[in-house]
This record gives sequence, C-alpha cells and structure tokens, in this order.
Amino acid sequence: MHLSPAACEEFTSLNERLLAFAGRQSVYGNPDLIERFLASEAGAGLTEKQRRKVRNFSTVKQGRFYLVKQYKKYAVLMDDYTLYGVVGTRQSPESAVQTELPVRVEAVLRPFDNRIVVEELTVAPAEAESPSRSDIEYEFKQIKDVRGITETLDPRMLEKQASPATQRAEKQLRQYLKSAATRDKHEDDIKKILAKHPELHDVYMQMYSKLSARAIKKELKANGVRERHFAVYNNSVVAVAPTRGELLEQLSDLSFDGMMDQCALFRL
Repeated sequence: MHLSPAACEEFTSLNERLLAFAGRQSVYGNPDLIERFLASEAGAGLTEKQRRKVRNFSTVKQGRFYLVKQYKKYAVLMDDYTLYGVVGTRQSPESAVQTELPVRVEAVLRPFDNRIVVEELTVAPAEAESPSRSDIEYEFKQIKDVRGITETLDPRMLEKQASPATQRAEKQLRQYLKSAATRDKHEDDIKKILAKHPELHDVYMQMYSKLSARAIKKELKANGVRERHFAVYNNSVVAVAPTRGELLEQLSDLSFDGMMDQCALFRL
C-alpha cells in the first residue's frame, strides 16, 4: 500500500519546502523549528490544513525495524515492543526492499493524513546474531495479541517522547543488552544509565527478559522439552501452556501490574 499520486505529491512538496528551510536532521522532533518555518516567507501560502500537516512532521520514529508483513491496507514494521502499520510514498514497503519477509530495515516514519508514511526505507546490514524467521513471526504475534498494531503517529506523542539525551541513553542501553556477553561486560555502564534515566527501566526489563529467554530456551531444548509455549520475566519462567492463546490467558490472570509487555515469549 502507498499514498495516492495526489497525496504523494503533496507530502513530497511540503516535506521538501520544510527541509530546504530547516535541514533534514534538525527538523526531527523539533516543533519550534517548524513553527519558525511556518512564520517565515518559506512557509507562506500554505492552507491551514497544510500547516497542520507540516506541524505533524515533527513527530517522527526512526531506527531499525523488522518489516514483517505486507497487508492490503498497510505493511507492518516491528521494533522491540511496537507494531506500526505503514504505507509507502510511491510504492509499497515490500516492493521497496525487494526481498522475502521478514527483513531487517532502517526506516524513518512520519505522520501524514492520519497514516504513518515510510519516508525512507533500506535493508539494514546483516547482524552477527539474528533471530530466526520463526522467532520473528512469533514475536510479531505476541505484540499483536498484547498491544495491537499502531496505525497513526499522534502529534500528542510529542508530549510523551523522550528527550534527545534519553533517546541516546536508550540506544546505548539496547546495545549493551544485545547479548549476555555485552551485558556482563557493561554491567557498570548499565547501572549508570538506569540511575540517570530511571524511565528506561521498562526497556531494560524487556531486553533482560529476552536475554534470559534465549538461555532458557536453549537449555529446555537440550533437555528434550517440546510442544510448549513459555513466558519469561527477568530470569524466571512465569507461564507455560500448550498454545500461545492459553499462555496469554495465563499471563493476563497473573497480577503483573502492566508488566506483561516486559515478558519474552517463545515456543519449542
């Protein structure tokens, strides 16, 4: 799915005018700069509706995702805990990568006409430790069941977005938690980040649970355990069931106080 020719032309025109005034990187997450553009000669002549669309451009999500699915309505990009229903500008996201899904991509997502538009999309470099196709599919189903698919980037998200410093800290934290080896090596650095940015505790628990799940899955598989679905929180298996649906029911019955998103799910 992609924008109509008219919508694509409007998106491109508004975006190019703004970037010519502000510069590509500086406009991301910078509503004050966009307001200066709208008040300048460069922003003259825009309708009120177009001005609202330009203001929405300050809401952005960029980074690495998995392009998991291509539906008729939109494609689905997945990060560590959110699914985004996105459309391309001139072609569908799946056509842009020209490879079998799921695939790791680098992308910039922006809101336009109550949809999420992929402004840039490229296949990301291969990583040393990549999850299997079945694991990616399973995580997609987990997030879809628990959180659903996000179809808009509401400008009100700006009020909840992390500061640039916190975003940098989160990126570093995720790097430190890529493997058990990097976690152990940077244990002191992780503690410093969490002490300075306690709001990243949820991210830490999500990543930590995933690392624990890898080790637990390997051990259970070596012991011949099969045909079961598991949920791991921190270092512990907190639920086991024969189907994913029953597993989610068990988790919803536990008094987890909203920590369900911090569990790592897998199957054997």
